[in-house]
Amino acid sequence: MSTLTGAARRHADLYLRPEQNAHYNWRLGIGVAAIVGLPIAFGVAVDERTVGVVASLAAWFVALAIPEAHPGLRLFVLGRRAAILTVAFAAGLLASPSVGLSVLGILVLGMLIPVPGMTITPLVTFVMGLNLAPGTETGSGTVAFGVGACWAVALMMVPFVGGRYAAERPPRGPRRPIVATVHGHVRSGSPEFRYAAQAAICCAVAYVVLKLLDWPHESWAIVGILTTLRPTWEATHARVVKRSVGMVGGAVLTAVMLAVVAQTSVWVGIVTIAVFGGLARPLRQFNYGYWPIFGTPVLLLLVSVTDHFHTIDAVYRLGNNLLGAAVTLAAVNLLWPHRVQHPRGGFRQERSA
Repeated sequence: MSTLTGAARRHADLYLRPEQNAHYNWRLGIGVAAIVGLPIAFGVAVDERTVGVVASLAAWFVALAIPEAHPGLRLFVLGRRAAILTVAFAAGLLASPSVGLSVLGILVLGMLIPVPGMTITPLVTFVMGLNLAPGTETGSGTVAFGVGACWAVALMMVPFVGGRYAAERPPRGPRRPIVATVHGHVRSGSPEFRYAAQAAICCAVAYVVLKLLDWPHESWAIVGILTTLRPTWEATHARVVKRSVGMVGGAVLTAVMLAVVAQTSVWVGIVTIAVFGGLARPLRQFNYGYWPIFGTPVLLLLVSVTDHFHTIDAVYRLGNNLLGAAVTLAAVNLLWPHRVQHPRGGFRQERSA
């Protein structure tokens, strides 16, 4: 019993531990409320709900970036992110009728995670393109996503939202061509390359298996993998604990709000999306464990505008996230783990050296 109590206390401490350089930027929160809330409000007002949902999702994912201080660098990073995510989403729409193309896209985007400007977000938006609003035309869906992404870039460039500008540009590090960067990771078998390979393989296999099982909302399990798997064991363990615990609160809050919206009006849902989005976004830099509590209702309420989700879908969201976390833990222990990903490997020893 004392062992279980000690483990529970350690996990509680880990969940409550703030992020490094933790801060809560309320100005960014106000900006993100407008970034994610106004596109869906416009879509509902003009009776183009799918367009509004896609634009809001695009704006939401662009707004997850941490704004750079220098104006030119901020515009470059945000613009690059908007372009990459739009292409990834369009690729998801194109690949959605074919399981083979879907798996190929997952593998390619997974292996590109270490490339500068990529990370996991393009793969997340690709998976959303595979599953969002079946029958959505590639052209109109891509345009809606691109407009939403540009809207987010425009508001993030405002100093009140993205932060004050710095007069001097930070010094540039050594630049390497993308091909050389990828080749270096592959040749050295770096933690980043192994992490990308794990993400690509786990997501591709999980996608095929869950498709064959006709699993409800299988894309949420893929997102669960991507949001918990990290290049080191310490970071992975922290993400699994923080996201899994936070998702419990997020699922409960989502179930309540889905029931409320079903009994009231879609506009109640839109206001909730804006308010929760504004609360959630700054929490990523304060404590990632609190982020899913408000971030989960934002996504599910958004998609429910067209798919008419019910409270049971919040349970599926939680269950699929926990499934994704379980796959992550299996991956870092069984699938080609690097020493920094092994819970009893050299990572902790290297840190203490």
